[in-house]
Amino acid sequence: MVVINGERITAIVIRNTGGMITLVPMKGGRLSAKTIPFNDFRAEWNEAGYSLSQAMTTFLSHIMKWGASSEVSQGLSRLAARDRFVVNSLF
Repeated sequence: MVVINGERITAIVIRNTGGMITLVPMKGGRLSAKTIPFNDFRAEWNEAGYSLSQAMTTFLSHIMKWGASSEVSQGLSRLAARDRFVVNSLF
């Protein structure tokens, strides 16, 4: 899921355990994950109006240039693999 907050920061949710949400906010430099309680997530973040594939392309190109933590790299890789599996099953 691609989300945006009131400060116009875009993020991708890489994990939802029900009580906690892990997301990757887009920022300058090396990307890192942020884990917050579900209630705080719902209060601060809203679903963005563009596709996950478009956001993934932007985030992955940013990672190629600036790097990311291993949690971010693994989370985005799992998300990309899951997204490919879901799209492939439709055809």
